[in-house]
Amino acid sequence: MNNSNISTTSNVTVYFATIGLSALLLLGAIVTLNYVVDPYFIHQWDSPLLHRLSPAQQKIMPWAKTYAAYRYQPEVVFLGSSRTEIGLPTESHLFSGKRVFNLAISGASTGDAINMLRHTAFFHRPEIIVWGLDYGWQFREKTGNTDFEKELVAKGPYYSIRRAFLNIKRSVSMAMTGDALNIVFGKSEQSCQSLLTYYGHKSWQCLEIIMKNEGGTKKAFEEVLKKKEPLGNPEDVAATVQLLDRVIGDYCQDGTTLRFYFQPIHALAELSYWATLGADLDNWKRALVQMIDARRQGGCDVQLYDFSGFNSITTEEIPQTTGKDTMQHYWEQSHYRGEVGLRILEEMLGKEKRAEDNIFGIELRGDTIEQHLLNFRQSRQQYITEHPKETANIVQ
Repeated sequence: MNNSNISTTSNVTVYFATIGLSALLLLGAIVTLNYVVDPYFIHQWDSPLLHRLSPAQQKIMPWAKTYAAYRYQPEVVFLGSSRTEIGLPTESHLFSGKRVFNLAISGASTGDAINMLRHTAFFHRPEIIVWGLDYGWQFREKTGNTDFEKELVAKGPYYSIRRAFLNIKRSVSMAMTGDALNIVFGKSEQSCQSLLTYYGHKSWQCLEIIMKNEGGTKKAFEEVLKKKEPLGNPEDVAATVQLLDRVIGDYCQDGTTLRFYFQPIHALAELSYWATLGADLDNWKRALVQMIDARRQGGCDVQLYDFSGFNSITTEEIPQTTGKDTMQHYWEQSHYRGEVGLRILEEMLGKEKRAEDNIFGIELRGDTIEQHLLNFRQSRQQYITEHPKETANIVQ
């Protein structure tokens, strides 16, 4: 090989080495930027960064909440979908002196809630579990929140090391880089405190911004009032009930207090979502009552409450009727306010007696379920009769 060829080969080698080293340095810079700035709070707890103002719609919350649970080790946990995340505040006199965390996540399935529970229980078995149940596609084992990766769930020793590796791996993201750079250069939306600041509960400040950006409560109800196909049934109710049964049995062994409840979506949403599925919804409730009754008879401190349907909260008049921009109990048809959540907690875990003429929430047992379902159907028909204009396009 002549000197010219040797020189050419050497130049090519240097060229590719330079390119490779530059790419490696760039990747290192990106990972470092994303990890240090941490725009999604994926490894923050008791950190000054936790108080940085964030966008109202916060991203990949399962990452933030699993890390917080690992560090905080709550004694009281809330589980469920965005309805629970928005609706159940962690500050309540019922839990004075206890570590409380709202581990509900948007779009969560029953399987997601179970994985979140398994994760937090790996570090500390909770004393009280409050669990909001949703009918439909969310009542299944398959994941509902696409950001909730199973690798986030603690399964063995050295979670701190494995989690650090996951956080670094997650930091190799151009989307995350863009959000980190926006924070560095002051271009990020700075609207409200992170959910972690409120121990996993989405604050009313964030929700007011979200509602304003999405057109407000009235616009949300305009969509509900339109004629549409009802939501479908869950994939496999029996299998999911059995899954819940196993989870309840596991935690009962530790003396854990478990409270399950059906979410109080607005009456019009109740009609719209399940317009033709009333019998299936009733059977779902019967199956859960039977399972929970059996566990309670075996010594478990477990109860099931129904806050859904047509009661003093869920039948609140909507902006189209009142002319007001907001509602007292609801952000929109599917998500109730924190004040309602506090009433839910009080009803399930408190000692105060409710006014008999303002019933909200019924404990379901084998000896009450059939009368409750009958009352449910009667109040449904009464609501339809009294609100012909609102229900005209919903009820078939």
